[in-house]
Amino acid sequence: MENGSGIGFKEASERFMNVFGEQERETLVRPVGVKLVPKGQVVPAGTKTTEEYQGVPWCEAVRIAAMKGEVVVINKENVGCPAAAIALGLVDQYQKEPLSGKRKYTDLMETPASPVDFTNGLVYGCKDSENMQFALFGNDDTGRYETLGAALKAISGMPGIQPDIMNAVVAYQAEKLDITPDVVIIAVKPKQALLAIQGYNFLSGNRFEMSTIGIRGVCADLTALPFLEQKLTGSFFCLGARAVGGWSGNLLGLGMPFSIFLQMVTGMEKSAEGFPYKAYPE
Repeated sequence: MENGSGIGFKEASERFMNVFGEQERETLVRPVGVKLVPKGQVVPAGTKTTEEYQGVPWCEAVRIAAMKGEVVVINKENVGCPAAAIALGLVDQYQKEPLSGKRKYTDLMETPASPVDFTNGLVYGCKDSENMQFALFGNDDTGRYETLGAALKAISGMPGIQPDIMNAVVAYQAEKLDITPDVVIIAVKPKQALLAIQGYNFLSGNRFEMSTIGIRGVCADLTALPFLEQKLTGSFFCLGARAVGGWSGNLLGLGMPFSIFLQMVTGMEKSAEGFPYKAYPE
């Protein structure tokens, strides 16, 4: 499916890969498209049933799509992390009941936290708020923030699609699903990120501004924020994405609307002779 420019996600992805050269293309992580499906709209079919992805966090779903080429459909019933469910608009951030069934993130806790426990800072400030039942790493867990106030301040800056208007979120490679994504996520090494950002800046001279905090790296920083603010964002991923979602330590993420991905690819191609990527040291 093509957008107004006449360039579809499949062609744009191929062109993005080709800029890096034939040798590096073999190890480059393929771009992942993200389709947010509002309530009442048809959800594209995945490579597996949603039940087969029970308990998978969104960060892991994006990794599975990127690394294994699967089309992964995540919804309220199977999402493995309440924080991601909030960020992606799958659940009400003030829901008092924990998400039922297997949930990879909250299964680490003595007592599963509900969405409102995340929103009210009790999970990230578990030690200071005396809610150690939400600790991930036992009695010595400090929580993600030293005080409840710091936790609430951090949460207030985490983008989220609220109220809960989404039915599902789909992660896929361009070759696997013929639809235009709302957001494109790329996982790149720092050297590769430089080339991508130089391409983005080439046509306009715009600065790339990155705002991240090490929590909700994929769901908020790389998905919700570019969707809500329609801009390029970045993240070093987060605790959940690394320890639970399995993202490699040598990668960082860039997230953007599809229109900006097209701008980035075009700029990367046009500036190739001005930014000799092969000369960049590893």
